[in-house]
Amino acid sequence: MDNRSLRTGFLWMIACTIFTSAGQLLWKAGALKISFLKPLSFFNAPFILGCVLYVIGSLLLILALRKGELSILYPVIATSYVWVSIFAPLFFPTETMNGWKWAGVLLILFSVCLLGWGSSRIPKKKVDLQ
Repeated sequence: MDNRSLRTGFLWMIACTIFTSAGQLLWKAGALKISFLKPLSFFNAPFILGCVLYVIGSLLLILALRKGELSILYPVIATSYVWVSIFAPLFFPTETMNGWKWAGVLLILFSVCLLGWGSSRIPKKKVDLQ
């Protein structure tokens, strides 16, 4: 796989995490409007839009995996936790970030970088799955 293809896959994966994270935030907003005593309350705009964004994120994941290596791209999904941690307090006042949560976010980012760097340092073997 060439570097351009890997870069494209990486960009698709970042887009995937943004869409799925936005979907999760909308799910939370929609969940606050859901009452199990009223089944139609599941059909609220934030909840449905969250589902749509999650589906788009899943399609972007498929596109990304077609362009790059699973061992390099899949750890990028962990950045979804980063996006949600950063944006949740902006939309939900009861959500807060403290020092431990920020340390966790930094650890996730460092780990994703380390996995990507480590994967790029291993000599590639061609495997034919056919």
